[in-house]
Amino acid sequence: MNYLLRKALVVTILLILMSLPGIATGSGNNERTLNNEVVIALVPEKNVFEQRRRYKYITDYLSKKLNMSVRVNIMSNYGDICDAFLEGTADAGFFGSFSYVLTHVKAGVIPIARPVWLDGSSTYRGYIFVRKDSGITSVEDMRGKSLVLVHRATTAGYIFQLYYMQYYDIKSMEDHFSQIYFAGSHDSSAWAVYTGEADVGGGKNHIFHALEKEYPDFSEQMITIAESPAVPSNGIAIRKDLNHTLAVRLKTLFLNLHKTDEGREVLKNFGAEKFIETTNADYRSLYNMVHKLKIDLETFPYKD
Repeated sequence: MNYLLRKALVVTILLILMSLPGIATGSGNNERTLNNEVVIALVPEKNVFEQRRRYKYITDYLSKKLNMSVRVNIMSNYGDICDAFLEGTADAGFFGSFSYVLTHVKAGVIPIARPVWLDGSSTYRGYIFVRKDSGITSVEDMRGKSLVLVHRATTAGYIFQLYYMQYYDIKSMEDHFSQIYFAGSHDSSAWAVYTGEADVGGGKNHIFHALEKEYPDFSEQMITIAESPAVPSNGIAIRKDLNHTLAVRLKTLFLNLHKTDEGREVLKNFGAEKFIETTNADYRSLYNMVHKLKIDLETFPYKD
């Protein structure tokens, strides 16, 4: 066999291997993809049982279409999703906006899509909220009060509140409040203020409004006093060395869910209208907050 024929044969074999689902080349070659498995990491945005139920519609659909095992792994806290990619234990993940930018800088994850919710929005905002009977209407009213947030690796439950306080020339939240603690999820932060465990809270607008809708007394007793700029909804990003063919198939499946009856049923159960393409540039408003806060994403203390 001459040299040119051997070279052509090698190229043909490589192209065939790269077209197979779950087969990765180069640095993406690992035990999971060789075993036809994809692990999607989730941040603990709300009740984990409800999260697992909703995302099962997505993973079942992907498993069927990819002919692979696709499963979710819900992180114990927001910071763990960054570690999952640094340690190579996740292939894709649904990120909050700040957990995404952290992991993008530290591990090079690539955003591919995000949901458009039933209200037509594909973004969310951070809120600062209090009870109506608290008498708190300003930053000065918050002095000496207790504050509950979500996690340091969240936009809606930490970065926005930090940004808001800096805007009002509060140099140290620790000095301004009598106590600050982290609830771990957006619904837990809201409940802590509602039940009087904390005076002031921070969290995501979608979670806050969902609680208002489900619990009339929550709606009656709670008010918001500030909101952040809009940032992208929790979108899916993939590890930078994921097999190219698999990456393209994942992105295509998400972006075309709304085009078939089967896909629309998945979206209905997930609670979204469709998925839209997402890039790093869509996070510009968050990068602006990070810049004004002079946060170094490489060294940011995101761990508990």
